[in-house]
Order: sequence, then structure tokens, then C-alpha cells
Amino acid sequence: MTSSTGIAVSRYARLPYLLLALLFTLLTLFVATQYAVHGRTFDEWMQDDYGQRVLAFYLSGGQDRSFLEMQPELYMPQHGSAYELLVSAIQKLTGEKWHTRSVVGGITGVIGILAMALCGREVAGPWGAFVAATGLALYPRYTGSIFNNSKDIPFTVAMIVVLWLVLRTVRRWNDTERRFDLYWDAALGSAIGLAAAIRINALAWFAIIAVLLIAYWVRRRPEGAAAIRTEISRQLGSLLLIGSTCYLVMSLTWPYLLVRPISGALDSIASMTKYQWNHEILYRGEMVFAPDLPWHYAPVWLIIGSPLPVILFVIASAAAVLWRRERSDGRYLVLAAYVAVPLLLLIVLRPTLYNSLRQFLYIVPGIILIATGVLLAAVRALAGSGRRVLAAALVGLAVLGQAEAVVSSLRIYPYEYAYFSPVVGGYAQAHHSYEGEYWGSCSSEAATWLRKHHTDYAVAEPSFQDIVAWNSLIESELPGIKSVGDGNPVFLISRDARDGYRTIHTVMLAGEPLCQVGLRNDVPDAALPQA
Repeated sequence: MTSSTGIAVSRYARLPYLLLALLFTLLTLFVATQYAVHGRTFDEWMQDDYGQRVLAFYLSGGQDRSFLEMQPELYMPQHGSAYELLVSAIQKLTGEKWHTRSVVGGITGVIGILAMALCGREVAGPWGAFVAATGLALYPRYTGSIFNNSKDIPFTVAMIVVLWLVLRTVRRWNDTERRFDLYWDAALGSAIGLAAAIRINALAWFAIIAVLLIAYWVRRRPEGAAAIRTEISRQLGSLLLIGSTCYLVMSLTWPYLLVRPISGALDSIASMTKYQWNHEILYRGEMVFAPDLPWHYAPVWLIIGSPLPVILFVIASAAAVLWRRERSDGRYLVLAAYVAVPLLLLIVLRPTLYNSLRQFLYIVPGIILIATGVLLAAVRALAGSGRRVLAAALVGLAVLGQAEAVVSSLRIYPYEYAYFSPVVGGYAQAHHSYEGEYWGSCSSEAATWLRKHHTDYAVAEPSFQDIVAWNSLIESELPGIKSVGDGNPVFLISRDARDGYRTIHTVMLAGEPLCQVGLRNDVPDAALPQA
């Protein structure tokens, strides 16, 4: 009896790891089969160009500084270049551009889910690893963007890695070993530096660390003057090492800081805090200029852009803290600071935001980890008190909520980055009031159709213009068709019908037109395909 019980316990202990192995097998298959399905976006052309110029800087020994010559209104040099440098280096090895970019993005996204599993294990053990990784894998606005978002996804991945290192550091505070280890601090500083070399927002980690140190002194203040002096010395030394390694890694992977070692970082912070993007976006049914968005933009988007269980369990965690009023575990304090500090900075500083929640997507892993901890703590408490039916029901509700996200994603695939919570009626209802398919990737689907069917139209010199993505990305998808930029093309890819063109194909999403292919009206009927 004892032997069989032990075997059952052993199998149960291995189960979350087996499920994790299955999850990553499915993710690998997803990347291998779907990397070419998700369309190109209007942002990728300039990111790719930036990466190629930065790579040229390093290959020329710093002589080629063409990355400084990009259009000033794009502020590209002020954007971190670490990820684009990596992509460009791999493109140089493969000799291919766009598919390489998609595959590298997919692999990066899977690495983020692996880092999420490590965070989940720190928070709630092996089951925490599986639940947290699954939560991020099934978060549509993350997984749906891994192939064509080369800024927000890599930044989110880098932030998850930093979060894991901080969680490990907090766990070490409870050990008898020295709290601030030299190599661990160097790794943490390097990770923050790499994240900041993707997007300067990562420097908010120093504000988060400051909050954690204050909490440490409030909760665990050493006794005696000598002990206090020793602790202060250790912490100052740790912060100095973290800060110096952070700036070193930033500089090595971001040539703007090498060219302008003093003013580069300050200029980047100033540029990104008040980014000059003065366009209108759809928010709560109204067109609002991006710099004038209300304070609640970020909190509202985190709610309506996330699967329902994630938000409900976070609300439950806040209610539990207020109800019990007990000292929180240090790891949950890290997660709370990771979510609250950036969110408060967004609310107070009011930076220019647009394109739903993609610019603060990095907050989402913290929310998922909080939800994971609350879910597993509740299930364990219920099961431990003999209320197994209630525990099973709670798990069932969580699974049902995640299933809704999967089904909703399949309905709008491959535009699942436009997922909306059922709270606002899903994509079909919410995209009338909020930004929906904002990336312009529907032009890739339209271009795929045009590539297959343009020969059906007897046009001597076919030409096209894509005014959805406003760039020449789809030239590689339309061989034999000349791009005419702002000219008078035979074929036109657009969001809406345009004067002088009749629609010959429409890309549909949720029963409504997303973008379309138009044929110039002066093309004679004899040139049209025969019925």
C-alpha cells in the first residue's frame, strides 16, 4: 500500500514537468509551421533597416554611422538596437530576410515562455511553472505577435528574464548565504542592460529595486549599528555592480550610446517618454490624439485585452491582501512592484501610447504570475481542507476561461494579437470601439491573393501600391509586379474602397472587411478574367 502510494505521489510530482514538455513540443511545432502565416507589419521595414545599419557600424569598426541618418521623425537611433542587431546578424548568416526575421521572433517568443516557467516555479513550484508558462502561451496578444513584433515581444522576454533573476535574489535573502552575490548581481545588471538596449523603459527596474529595498528595511531591518552598516555597504556595492554592468551591456549593444556616451541615454529617455507621434487612435468609441489619452488608457487595455481568468485572479489577490492584512511573501511583493511601478509611471507621466497594450505588454507576465500564485494557493487550500470538489471546480473555471481565449484566437487567426476579452464582447464587438488589427498585416494576406491571381488580369505592365502598410515590404511577395509608391498603380491594396478603383478581393475578419485589393477602373473589360 505504501509502495503504491509512493509511486502515485512520484507520478504526480512528475506530471507538471511532463505537461511542460508537451507544451514546449507544441510551441516548437507552432513556430515551425506558422512562422510564414502571420503577415508583415508596417513597423518591420524600418526596424529591419535600423538593424542592418547598426550591424554595418560594428562590421566597419565604428566607421559606418548611417544609423544616425535615418528619418529624424522616427527617432530610430534613440530606440535600443540589441534585438535588431541579433536579427540582422542571423540574416547575414542565412542570406534571407523576412522568413529569418519571423523564425527568430518565434524562437524568442518561446524563450520568453521558458523564462516564464522559471518565474512560475519560483512563485508556486512545479505546477506554478506549468500554469504560468501556459498562461503566457495562451495569451493571444503575446503569442500572436511573436513572428512580426520585433520590439515589444523581445523586450517583454528580456523583462521576464530580469524578473526571474530578481525573484531568485529575493529567495536568496531568506537563505543563510550572503544576500548580494557578486556573480548574481553582475548577471542581473547585464540582463537589465540588455533589456534597456531593446527599450529604455527597462531602467524602471531601478525604481522597482528601490521599492524592494525599502520593503526590506521595513520588514527585516538588521539589529545593531554594526549590522546596519554592513548591510548598507553590501547593498550599495550590489547596486553599484548592477548599475555598472547594466550600462556596459547597454553600450556594447547600442551604438548610439557609444557614439554619444554622455547624452545618448538621457536623449533616449527624453525621446521615448514624450514620443512625437501625434496621430488619432480609436479609444472607447472616440478618435483621440495619442499624446492626449486619458490616464486610464493602460489599466483599461490590460483588462479588455487579457483573458478573463487572468484579471479575475489578480482582483482576487488584491482582495485577499486587503482582507487578511498579513505580511506578504517577498516574491509576491516583487510581482506587485513589477506590475504597479510601471503602471503608475504610465498613469502619472502619461507618455504617448497607441496600438492597444503592446507598448506595455511587459507588465502582463507579472499579472499572469500573480494570477498563477492565487489560483494554485486557492486550489491547494481547498484540497487540503477536504473540499476537493470546490478545488476541481476552480480549476475547471480557469480552464474554461483559457479555452475561451483559444477559441476566440482561432476565430480571428492569424490576427490573434487583436484579441478582446468577452467583457467587451470579443473582437466582433470591441473593434468598433478600440483599435483592432492595428499592424496592417492584412496587406500580406491581400498580397498573397494578388500574387496568385494577378495573372488572371491581362495587364501588360502590372503595378501595385500598398497604402495599408505604407511601405514596400510586400515587394518580396509580389514578384513581377512593379511598386509605384505614390503613383497610379493598376492594383491597389487599401483598407477601404478608393475612388478610381473597383474591389476584386476582400480580406475578411469576423464577417467584416479588413483590407482589400482594388483594380484601376480604366482597365478595360477585355482585360478582366473570363467568368
